[in-house]
Amino acid sequence: MIDENRNSKSTIRVNIFGKEYSIRSNENTEYVAEVARFVDSKMIEVDRSIASSNPVQVAVLAAMNITDEFFSERKKTEDNLSKVDQRCKELIERISSVLHPD
Repeated sequence: MIDENRNSKSTIRVNIFGKEYSIRSNENTEYVAEVARFVDSKMIEVDRSIASSNPVQVAVLAAMNITDEFFSERKKTEDNLSKVDQRCKELIERISSVLHPD
């Protein structure tokens, strides 16, 4: 099924760290707003934890934090898929041994 709305870009205005941006995206506006709120919250969190209020430094550190979270979740997903794959192989072997005993 093709989502016809994904082929048309829309523009949404978002506020991130006190600055307004116009974002053109194929995604729906609610999703873009949610992403912007997430980035804004990460930047505010970083800003509160460091002595410097340099917006570029805040943005880089927020990007590092977001990327760290992403990598951690990706690793968990890969580990879980590996466990599922191993379990499937074990189950296939069990089933095969029952269906085709030596």
